[in-house]
This record gives sequence, structure tokens and C-alpha cells, in this order.
Amino acid sequence: MIRCPSCSASVDEASRFCASCGISLPISVLTVASPEIPVALPKEQKHSPDHSKSSSSIEGRFIPGTLLAGRYRLVALLGRGGMGEVYRADDTRLGQTVALKFLPDAVARDAAVLERFYAEVRIGRQVSHPNVCRLYDLIEVDGHRCLSMEFVDGEDLSSLLSRIGRLPADKVVDIARDLCAGLGAAHDKGVIHRDLKPANIMIDGKGRARIADFGIAALAEEIDGQAFAGTPAYMAPELLEGKPASSRSDIYALGLVLYEACTGKRLFEARSLAELKALQQSTEPPSLSSSVRDIPLEMERAILRCLEKNPDARPASAHEVMAALPGGDPLQAAMAAGETPSPAMVAAAGKIGELSAGKAWTCLLACFVGIVLIALMSGRSTLLGRLAPEKSPELLTEKAREIVAALGYDKKPQDKHGSFYFDNDYLAYVVKHDTSPQRWEHVAEARPGPLKFIYRQSPSELVAIKTELRPLGPSEAGRITLDDPPATTLGMVDVILDRQGRLLGLRAVPQVKDLGKVEVKPDWNRLLLAAGLEPAALTATTPRSISPMASDSTMAWQGSYRDQPGVVLQIEAAAFQGRLVWFEVQGPWLRPKSTELPLSFRIAVWMMLVFSVLIWVVIFLLVRRNLRLGRSDRQGALRLSAFLFLCSFVALMLRADHVALAFEEAGLITNILAQTLIYAVLTWLMYTALEPIARRRWPHLLVSWSRLLAGRLRDPLVGRDILIGGVAGVGLVLMLHVSIVAPAWFGMTSPAPRAPVASCLSSFRHIVFYLLWSVYPAVTIGFATLFGLFLFRTVTRFRWLIVIGHVVPLYFIFSVFIGSEDLWSLPAALFTLFYLVIALRAGFLAAVMSFYVFLVFEFTPLTLDMSFWYADRTGLSMALLAGLFIYGFWMSLGGKPIFGNALLDRDS
Repeated sequence: MIRCPSCSASVDEASRFCASCGISLPISVLTVASPEIPVALPKEQKHSPDHSKSSSSIEGRFIPGTLLAGRYRLVALLGRGGMGEVYRADDTRLGQTVALKFLPDAVARDAAVLERFYAEVRIGRQVSHPNVCRLYDLIEVDGHRCLSMEFVDGEDLSSLLSRIGRLPADKVVDIARDLCAGLGAAHDKGVIHRDLKPANIMIDGKGRARIADFGIAALAEEIDGQAFAGTPAYMAPELLEGKPASSRSDIYALGLVLYEACTGKRLFEARSLAELKALQQSTEPPSLSSSVRDIPLEMERAILRCLEKNPDARPASAHEVMAALPGGDPLQAAMAAGETPSPAMVAAAGKIGELSAGKAWTCLLACFVGIVLIALMSGRSTLLGRLAPEKSPELLTEKAREIVAALGYDKKPQDKHGSFYFDNDYLAYVVKHDTSPQRWEHVAEARPGPLKFIYRQSPSELVAIKTELRPLGPSEAGRITLDDPPATTLGMVDVILDRQGRLLGLRAVPQVKDLGKVEVKPDWNRLLLAAGLEPAALTATTPRSISPMASDSTMAWQGSYRDQPGVVLQIEAAAFQGRLVWFEVQGPWLRPKSTELPLSFRIAVWMMLVFSVLIWVVIFLLVRRNLRLGRSDRQGALRLSAFLFLCSFVALMLRADHVALAFEEAGLITNILAQTLIYAVLTWLMYTALEPIARRRWPHLLVSWSRLLAGRLRDPLVGRDILIGGVAGVGLVLMLHVSIVAPAWFGMTSPAPRAPVASCLSSFRHIVFYLLWSVYPAVTIGFATLFGLFLFRTVTRFRWLIVIGHVVPLYFIFSVFIGSEDLWSLPAALFTLFYLVIALRAGFLAAVMSFYVFLVFEFTPLTLDMSFWYADRTGLSMALLAGLFIYGFWMSLGGKPIFGNALLDRDS
């Protein structure tokens, strides 16, 4: 007899029309089989003599009472279908009832197909949920292969709908919640059903819905050589086009099942596959409320979203469908049950996240107004605004070349490098010795000033050798600095200039072959004139420093700049056989070099080392526990670590000073690759250890973050939190700049102005580096916050001590970023408090965004004058932030008009 593989009803071979399914199918999708009855007998079977009779009349290969494998005693044959025979059996070893589904002999003889069954069972048995009929094992019993699975005493939904028609709306809501919970649990494990339909949904004796045959029914269809894996009437449009199944195709089938449960009839009634495809593409699902009066509006919306033709327009997960149901809050239910919600459940929790047009515009305008205020204050609140350097790196490099040539080093170098740097000793001296409210006004006019320029040239390639790895700061791999590489190569010359191009220092290694051609007596005046000093106004004195370069004659003077007679300078110089090799202008700000660190600093270093070891021990223990319990979000951890690895690798490659030497360049790239892998591994460990804890205890902090990691870039909640984080980040920066400018309003001494990273002044590629690199510390600080919350929650006694242990380290970290050298800093304290409020109230994504915005402002040289040579750095950073703010604004509206209904109301 020819039977339909979807419903097992009789099908006329000539017309190939299935009256039960309402479609006609090609010969390729028909199968010769007897009806497959649900895995369990209906609870009402004792009241249905006809049904009982038909069930008992089915003859199987075994008779009831047979003991198989010394363990399974068969109770009754439940049915026979394309998958083989299904028996109810008692597991005498475990004392429970199971269902045994015997596979066709063709399957048992095919090793490849059998291996695929093992793979399906291996994945499917991981799904353990009250709303899923669980698979136990694929076993061999007396030469026969069979599936051992959970037995459900109840009735399948298809049979129930055939008996009573449509279900009451409240019952459909209950069933929908059960199906979403079971389907979501399976999807979280990577298991796709592929054949969700009423016949594969059991209603147990308590009225709960249970999903059966995850992956097995669809696999059986493929084994029988069918054209489709699944039942055509319940297949998503993309499946009928031959595309692979996904969780969203299961969501579509879920919508069809719920539609049928609400209305008592299928959504699409077609006589052929072509007609079915045409109906799916051209017909919009009719409103359920037009035919079902008592259906809740939320229920109707949830079903219609599941039935979207475009898979991307459907809910991203079954958890999201559940959240859209009337009274649906799966996250709270999981937490109340003591379970750890999955990342997909967290992503589906909470509200849609849409902002009204008024609130979105308010946040966006707050961001831009804050940027304007910061830019207006930058002339007084930033060191660069105070100094306003006029000469670009290119001009200073040319000036340095002229000075080097005038000193006798006129051979064309093979390699050269120039970069700015801030003299921290000079800034510390000003802070300590000048307490007047106008001290930063003086710095703008003082010589030599805190901003200096180092120029280095060499007859061979300059190759940096440092490979310092920092936990939060960027690696120094491949970066040419003031002392890397060291000045040891013959013919290497280094000069230090002030921002006006006047000489401040010289280091030179003369070439041996030129020694006989130089003057015997050094011309010291060349150095003094290049430094802008008047030789006649200086007094010779005894040298007090040892030349770092090989020398045979030294000289020293004391004096001052003409415009700063009160600042006494010590000028030191050295020569070797008449060639000038060393020069240094030493002011009172020069700190003596000491090999021993201060006691307080050594204590701080040891404390950081001990705490770091303890923290990583805890993280490793948490990683091990989360992996063992299956709580970790491995996909999210992999995505985040891969993203940060890519950002870090590209950033460090941009920052490094590459050379045209194959061996050295290969070593540099390998070094950068190894260090970025370390950063990625650390990120993976932190995420795997801390994210499951936050997901279990504070899931509301991770809703938008989970949606972002899931790839939902257009999600309104993601846009909202990015916009809120932008407002908070601008607020953090604004608070710091106000703390610098405000004291001068009351005649008080202002703290040191904010200084950008000097390397961003040196090269445009460095600002690109910091824009990419800043993502890593922003995320890491977020993890540090989660770690503090974990300690606070874990230790129930002496919580005040844990609060201090959480806030104080975070305070000192922010003090480092802010640049405060005092033990107590009010701006750092306010910054820490503000950041914690953002993290605890707005969530993880908003906190990461706020700190990223802060870092971008910290690294960027700010200027309002677009004619300045470094204005392109300002423009790039502000364009990036503006793009993020506008993206958050646009997404947070959720597709609503950007001006709300104001224009529509006006037109009406």
C-alpha cells in the first residue's frame, strides 16, 4: 500500500494526492509503510474501544512479554511506520518505562547511515528538558538496532486536534510556552528538529507539551531516499528551495503548529508542492483574531512573526518567541528554578528596547553637545591645547637633519625615525614646585616645555628589540622609541628637540673610519647655538654627569635661557677625538636616575603580583567548573576572543615600525601574533569564567551584550545601550575636563591638563592603532567589574570588606588611566563611582561602550582648528564616535520614524 510519509495516510498511486495532508506529492516522496502511531498510547485510549482495537491488532516482530537483552520486557506494540516498529517496554534494570523504536534492517546494515544515527543520538541525548522526549541510546538488541527513548503517556497533538478541533486560546498559550522551552533547550545544544509538526508533539497526562523525534524523523526521511527531510506541509520556504535547515526553520514550523492549534486547520492547503511554494511566497497569513476571537494580541503577533517569509525577520530563537507570549518571562522562570539561563534565553529576555523618538534624540544631542563642550574646553583642559605645537613631525624631522649635518654627521642615513614624547619629569616638577593658578599658562611659554621630539638615524635598519607584554596597555613589540634600539651601531645619531626645533640632546656613535678626518678640537659652540643658547652668557663649570657615549673630552656650562633667567640650566657635552658625541640640557626638573625603586612602589608591585596570581587561580577554577557543568557560552567566548584577536593583531601591526629585513620582519610578525594570541586566550578565559556567573545571577546586565554577540547588530536594545554608553562615556570625559578647568574659576590651582598619547601626534597610523586597541581594555575593565560582583555575591560575611576590595582596585586602575599620582584623587573617585553606576544600571554593553569612548578621547589630540597639522587625528576619532552614536540612535528607534508621529500628526 502506498502511504504518505507526512501523515502515513493512504495515497492513491495514480493521483498521488494525500487527503489528510491536502497536497499531492511526487513518487519520490512517497513510501510504502504502515501508519506510524505516536510513541505513547493516548491516555483516553481506555475510553476509545476502536482505537484500542486498532492498536492491538497491529502485529510486530515481537510479542508482548518478550524479554530482550535480559533487560527490556516488551509491554505492547505502539505502532509501525517508516522508522520501523515502536514498542513500549519496561527497563527491568532501571525500573522505568521506555519506548524502543526498532530501525529498519536496511539502516542496521548500512555502516555510514548507522554512524549518522549515532551522531544524531550523541547530540540529541544532550537535550534534557521537561518539554522534550529524551533520547537515551542507540543500542543493539538480539541483532536488531533500536532507539531507546523516554516514554510519554499521553496523546499526540495531531490526534488531539482531530478529535476536538481547535484548542482554547489559554491552552494554546500554555502549549506554546512548553514548545518554546523545549525547542529553545534543544537549539541551545545545537540540535535542530527539522520535522516539527503536531504528530511529533505529545501532550502528557499533566497537559504539558513534549517534543519528540529531534533530528531522527528527518534523518529517517533522508535514509529512505526522500527528496525532502521533513514534512512539506510544515516546512519553511527556504527548506522547500533546498536550503539547509536552521533554528529559524524550526521557528517557522512552530508558527504553523501554533496557527493550527489556534484555528483547528492548517495555514496552507495545497494540492502540489508547486502550489504550496506559491502560497507561501504570495499569501500573507490571515489575522487569527478574525476567526478566533479570544486569542490575545501578543499571541497573534508572536505567531505571525514566526511565519515571516524571510528567515532573518523571524525571532532569533525560541526564547524570544516565549518572551513575546502573554506573560512570557523565561529568564525569571529559569532563575526561580535555580537554573543558569542560556545565552539565547538571556538575549531573548527583556523588552524589545526601542526608544521613543524624543528620548533617542535627547541622548544623541547630549552626545554631540558633550563633544562640543569638551572641544571648547580642550584649549585649557588639555596639554596640547595649552602648547599648540605649530611644527609637524615632518618639519621637525627636517630641522633635526639640518642640525645633524651641521654637527658633522652629513652622510645620508639608510633609516631614520622621528616621534614626539611628553617629558613626565618636567610635568611632575611643575606640579610640585609651581602652585600658582597660572602655572599652566607659564608652561605654554616656558622652555623647553614638556613636549619633545626625538629624531634617530642610522646607517643600517633601525630594529626594535623590546617585546614587553602589558596586561592592559599595548605591547611594545617592534616600536622604535627613545632607547629602543639602543644607540650602539657605528654611525647612529640621536637628537632631541623642543617643539620649536631647538636642540636639547645629542647621542652619536662616530664611525671608526672617519676618526682621522675630524678636527682634533671639538667645536662646542655648534651645540650651544643649535640649542638656542648664547655661549657668551654661559659660565664654564665642572661636569657632574658621565657621558653615556665613548668620549675623551667633556665640557659643562651653567646658565639660563634669555627669556627665563630664573631657571638655572646645567649643560653637559662630550666629544671623541674632536667629534661631538653627547649633549644634554639639564634643568632642575631632571630626576636623578636610581636603580632601586621606592618602597611604596615595590610594595604596590608585590601586592599586584599576589592579587593577580589569586585572581587567575580563581578564574581557572571557575573555567574548569563552568566547562564541567556545561554552563559556558563557548560560542560567545570564541566570537569575542576572535574579534579581539583580530583587532589587536591589526592594531599592533599598524603600530610597529616595520623593516625591510626578512628575518627581523618575520620575527616581529611572529612576536605580534604570539602576543595577540595571548590576549585572545586571556579574553577567552575571563569570558568563560565570569560570563556564566553573570548570566546566572545578573542576566539583566547581559541582555544587549548577548544579542550583540549573537550577531543581532540591528537589534533596538543593542542600539539603545550603545547610545546610552556613548552618553555615559562623554559624561565621564566631560567630568574630567571640568575638574581641570573649574578650579581656575575660583582662583585655585588646577590639576595637570589631559595629555594625549604622544605617538598619535607622530603618525596618523598610531591613532588608528589606538582606536582598534581600545576595545581590549574596555572589555577587560568590564570583566574586572563582573569579578568584583562575583566576590561580593560569594562572600556573604564582611561584605563591606569585599566592596572595598572591589572598588579600591578599580579606583587605582582608573587612577592609572586618568594619570593621577596622588593616593587620593577626587576625579578618580567620582570616575569610579560613575562607571560602577553605569555598569550596574545600564548593563555590560553600555559600560564597555562608555569606557571605550573615554579611551578614544584620552588618546586623541583634540583641536577645534581644522587647519592644524594634527586635525586629521581629531577628525578621525570624532567621526568614529559620531558614527557609533548615530548607529545607536538609528537602531534604538526600531524602525520607527526618527521624528516620531509629530510630522504625521501635523499632516493630519
